[in-house]
Amino acid sequence: MRRVAALAVLPLVAVTACGGGGLPDGLKVAGVVGRQPTVTIPASAPSGKLKVETLHKGRGAKVTDGDLVVANYVGYRWNGGDHKLVASSFDAGRPAMFPYGRLVTGLNRALEGQRPGGRVLAVIPPGQGYGANGYAPWQIGAGDSMVFVLDVIATYHNAGSAQGQPQPQNDPALPQVTAGSAPTMKIPSAAPPGRLRVKTIIQGSGPPVQAHQLVVFHDLGQVWRTGNVFESTRARGLPDSVVAGAGQMINGWDRAVVGQRVGSRVLVIVPPKDGYGAKGHAASGIKKGDTLAFVIDVLAAY
Repeated sequence: MRRVAALAVLPLVAVTACGGGGLPDGLKVAGVVGRQPTVTIPASAPSGKLKVETLHKGRGAKVTDGDLVVANYVGYRWNGGDHKLVASSFDAGRPAMFPYGRLVTGLNRALEGQRPGGRVLAVIPPGQGYGANGYAPWQIGAGDSMVFVLDVIATYHNAGSAQGQPQPQNDPALPQVTAGSAPTMKIPSAAPPGRLRVKTIIQGSGPPVQAHQLVVFHDLGQVWRTGNVFESTRARGLPDSVVAGAGQMINGWDRAVVGQRVGSRVLVIVPPKDGYGAKGHAASGIKKGDTLAFVIDVLAAY
């Protein structure tokens, strides 16, 4: 298994910061928070030291342990020979998710204490980035530093949960889901349904999830046959994210989330043909032909 909040509307804020007496290593950053910044990198080599500079202070709760941070960003490779833009969420058309505390050291340091609406610059040397191995997808070599400018949009904590109107659970053939921020699920002794079933437990009031949106979620997954838990974002310590309807999750999970309103909690029964089928998933204790049950909290969609 691969791994509700109402967001304040943040005003666009112009940020212009120049080198000299300003930013570290002679860098320049200009532009409006929320839009792709213009980053000027000098021809000289980086200092080789971690540098973090808050260009604009945000508002709201600080990034802390157990947070999934939503941010737009640009990332550059930089060494004594050249520099190059290697990644941009602005170009991708959707923000990225950063599991705080589980990133490379330099990115963790950059996001530490930031608030939604803020912009931060980080110059990350190899020893606090991708080290001697580099990062091939971004063409980052062993001796390359990285330059990131991150615009923090929102944070989602491990304690987050669905927010909305509870719905009746009156079908004895389906699992019963407890209320609260960390739901549990009791699977009945009856045989599982033979088709995909989706039941709303809490009806959120946000917009429906569209296919190919980035969805922030908590979920709990159990094997119907045994009741054993094989998936729990809360047990892992923070929410997760996935592009809905893009085949990054099993088919039944994917189909169930598209169209759900942000803020909702849904019960999903996934038959084998929409799950792991005839192969199962031995590492998760899922055997051939197992039906799966999920409780999914849809926290946000971008």
